[in-house]
Amino acid sequence: MNVISSISIYVLLALGIFPLALTAQHFDFSVGSGQVSLEPQRNVLSLSLAGYGGPRDGRFTLKWEDLGRLATGIDDVVFINAKPFVLRSGDVWRIDNPAEGNKLKQLTFDSDITLLAAEGKRLYTVNNRGEILTATLGKKLKWRKIGLMADVDRPVALVIFGKEIIAADDQGGIWRSAQAGGNSSWARIGNLAGVIDLVVHSGRLYGLTDNNELAYFEPSGNWLRIAIKNDKNYRHDIHKVAVSNDVLHGFDASGSYYRGTHYSDGNLKAGAVFIKKGKERAILIGLDVCGFDADFVTGVKSELFLKYHIPASAILINASHTHYAPVTQRWTTWGEHCQRPDSLYLYTTVKEGILNSVRLAIKGAKDANLFFGRGTADIGRNRNLPGDNLPYDKDLDVIRIDYKNQQASDVLFLAGCHPVFNAKEEEFYKISANYPGTARALLAHHSAIRNPFFLQGCGGDINPVDADHNVTGKKVADAVIEVLEKDRMTRVHGDITCFLDTVSFPTRPWAKQDLLALKAEKEKLVGDIYAEERVRWANLMLSYYANGNMPNEMPVFIQTINIGNWKLVGVSRETTTEYSLAIKKLWPDQLVTVAGYCNDVSSYLPTSRHIKAKIYEGDDSFFWYSQPSSFPEQVHEVIIDSIKSKNR
Repeated sequence: MNVISSISIYVLLALGIFPLALTAQHFDFSVGSGQVSLEPQRNVLSLSLAGYGGPRDGRFTLKWEDLGRLATGIDDVVFINAKPFVLRSGDVWRIDNPAEGNKLKQLTFDSDITLLAAEGKRLYTVNNRGEILTATLGKKLKWRKIGLMADVDRPVALVIFGKEIIAADDQGGIWRSAQAGGNSSWARIGNLAGVIDLVVHSGRLYGLTDNNELAYFEPSGNWLRIAIKNDKNYRHDIHKVAVSNDVLHGFDASGSYYRGTHYSDGNLKAGAVFIKKGKERAILIGLDVCGFDADFVTGVKSELFLKYHIPASAILINASHTHYAPVTQRWTTWGEHCQRPDSLYLYTTVKEGILNSVRLAIKGAKDANLFFGRGTADIGRNRNLPGDNLPYDKDLDVIRIDYKNQQASDVLFLAGCHPVFNAKEEEFYKISANYPGTARALLAHHSAIRNPFFLQGCGGDINPVDADHNVTGKKVADAVIEVLEKDRMTRVHGDITCFLDTVSFPTRPWAKQDLLALKAEKEKLVGDIYAEERVRWANLMLSYYANGNMPNEMPVFIQTINIGNWKLVGVSRETTTEYSLAIKKLWPDQLVTVAGYCNDVSSYLPTSRHIKAKIYEGDDSFFWYSQPSSFPEQVHEVIIDSIKSKNR
């Protein structure tokens, strides 16, 4: 990207496009901003990516990095104080320097150990008589018998999980017993077909199977796949796993070992902009996630209200809708790996990321002025509507935030286009903010920009024209710079008012007999992800009938935040481009920005054109979003009329 030269910066400063000395100016607002990473932390080993129903086996974040050769003939391995202890031919060996894996120290001799586990500074073993032994590390290992594997036939894995011993047998059975002396009884707690190893991390039990599938044992007693070999980011045949310093390690049959990481561009962010005028306040939050459920957003807003007394109507939460972020909402008709967000990621990373970005924004608030500019980002196309001259809102809106006694400005920018498609097949499995992340990174290197923030517009039916998201990101960044350099931006001034309205539409559920017929038809198509999705949808609707809780309405949330003469309208769901065009026409003489994907991303928000054409946005997508029905044909007109009549 072309960076503004120092000479041109002085020209811009002289023109007033960027501030130089603001101490003598009048400031309309108090503004602060904060950005926090949403990258997965070490408390989760691997995560499912959102945004695509395929491939059938899922897309996961785990990547194995080759660390070299540890030792040959490894039958089991554990770590204590970052040092590997391996089981070879019935004896335990210690490796003091994993980088020189052939230098092993033998700790037991002529033993008959078959399994190895560790917790703290203690080793646990099982011998070929089924005895469970433990010893504390020291100059000499003093083994003490603590139990028997009496109820577990042919165990293949052993771990210590709190005060319990967990074992797996060669038939996939998972067993639990207390760490007590004597012949402790064992209880079968589940089954994982093909299990060959177990590992405990961050209070969770994980299992590795013989088809290189890593699964997490949920509190419900079910196993949920979180990684599988795919010849992209997971390419190796792993037969043993262990954790050291919160890092997953894998070992293959040849003695090579690998470090597990999250395959990522490293650019997922939560960004918040806090704006205050008098006693009125507003918070604009952008997240690099595919979407979120309304109950999650409601919970976050409730916490922010309790802490800062800012009402929900004044807090806008927007999803960038990148299709390369971990699952953060319930996709109940998708493959099981997408049906439930990982709770650790959702609450300790995403939720805390939102709260921390807001905290930083409020804490750092200071006198500032806002300026509005509009350019064009011709980055997309209407992807499914038939015909010519299809609607597409190309507007790129830019808010520049000039702070007192600070030369660099914060920049908030909005474009409406799906963050999808990558140039390389391998990137399909990689965590990425997609083009919004590229645009932010380029803008962050601009000498006159401090922090760039992205909000997603009404891109529900708009896909990029370029396959490479970096090309799209550069086009967006260039368009933002063009607005900042060439436009005489309009100063934002006036009071802050905030509103949150709901337009509800009745659902039109299918009849039971139609659901049963659909299920019977699609169940015949074994292995077809589209057929499987329809079966799951039919089962969900039938369960609603059985439990008497069929959803009877589909709410659309319309949030309006007026910051002086700038009106920001946030619409829920995957908002299609005609909503942006129509809402702006309601106030032709005002500065109006329209964001989709706000506060709830529970379906597409189509127009009559999508519904009449029976294309994805108007019909098929509602099965994928687990909705009882599509919207009525006049949904667009009803929503626009509601916004017009309220005139917020």
